Amino acid sequence: MTQKRPPAETVTIRNGDTTMQQAPQPAPAAGRWTYVVVILGAALGMLAGYAPLFNATAGVFVQPLAQEFGWGRSEASLSYAASMFGLAVVSPLVGTMMDRFGIRRVIAASALVFGIATACMALQDGSKTMWVSLSVVVGVFGAATSVLGYLAVLPQWFDRRLGLALGIAMCGLGAGTVLMPATAQYLVTGYGWRTAYVALGLGSIVLSLLACALLRERRVPGMARAASKAAAPGVPLREALRSYRLWAIWGVFILASSATLSLGPHLPAMFADKGFSPAEAARSASMVGVGLLVGRILTGVLIDRIHAPFVACVFFVGGAAGIYLLGVTRDYQLLLVAATLIGLTIGAEGDLISYLVRSYFGLRAFGALFGIAFSGYGFGAVIGPIGLGGWFDQHGNYDTALLVLPCMLLAAGALTLSLGRYLRPSTHGSGLPEPAGA
Repeated sequence: MTQKRPPAETVTIRNGDTTMQQAPQPAPAAGRWTYVVVILGAALGMLAGYAPLFNATAGVFVQPLAQEFGWGRSEASLSYAASMFGLAVVSPLVGTMMDRFGIRRVIAASALVFGIATACMALQDGSKTMWVSLSVVVGVFGAATSVLGYLAVLPQWFDRRLGLALGIAMCGLGAGTVLMPATAQYLVTGYGWRTAYVALGLGSIVLSLLACALLRERRVPGMARAASKAAAPGVPLREALRSYRLWAIWGVFILASSATLSLGPHLPAMFADKGFSPAEAARSASMVGVGLLVGRILTGVLIDRIHAPFVACVFFVGGAAGIYLLGVTRDYQLLLVAATLIGLTIGAEGDLISYLVRSYFGLRAFGALFGIAFSGYGFGAVIGPIGLGGWFDQHGNYDTALLVLPCMLLAAGALTLSLGRYLRPSTHGSGLPEPAGA
């Protein structure tokens, strides 16, 4: 399908503390199937990427590792926190590298090392130094295999229905979060935790490389990328770094991820503490994945129609209610509802990071700014699990923590509302060609 490109012009839009340059975006014509394949590639990559394969399965490995090496829960969950620390630190650099060298190249190289490092987790001998160091490597190279890498492609192709495209692609992450914990539990039960790590790592490499083969980029690396970047609509990096909104977005996601992702390595253990079997406990992680799946699509649909900060507040309140339920009930069905509400919130967070960065800052420095915002999400996932595990080891319960975490989500919602209205021009005049109705 061929569409007319808008006439070359530059419009300067000023609002508050940010100036946005709207310029023509050079873009090749593309058929409808290109858009479908790009979404499919992003979904497949996230299904086999860092978040489902390593984060979502972390809780499955806590108890077998604690039993074999005599670790406490905070020590066993160090892998989750250390990997997220590596991801958080490297995210701005990964975003900058994607702007410079191209998204597919960075993802492919990272996916190979990430898969090998995950398989090497099977070599653990009880050394905490090795445990933490290898986990950091997993996080560093897993950053590009997360939403940071795969969702960076979609704003190049979609504008008016970016939220829906993000939501559909994020179904891959939701599906992975449902499938991977159950797969890991099956492998751990049947073959041992070492074999489980090897199988997960090798499987990730195969699926990630297939995903890279499906991805397409509208902008190209090298000299042509520099020219495209100069012409792209958006806020220059230096100006964005001085904007309140960038650091408010960073603060939103460090609070939200601290509250929700802290539960990742602890949720199955919480269920086990209430007297449920390992299989019933593992199901809690899968219900988080169900919530993720629904949350991705629902958030994507809503943010195309309703101001995204309002949508964020609704999901943050729902997540706060879910965490509160974890602490006050022992009813299995209600606990599964709580896990689903938490998953819905995590799902919303994933869509919102990319959408808010694009909406407030445009495409000019999107990779670098997305990396900065995503680093807040990563740092929150470091603080949360360590803090929650440390609290349990000291007090023997999660009661007080499960009252504090909902308050953090409510604070994140309030901070989101402070962002105000979008600073980018109307999506209908963006000059980004899409298939009819996209």
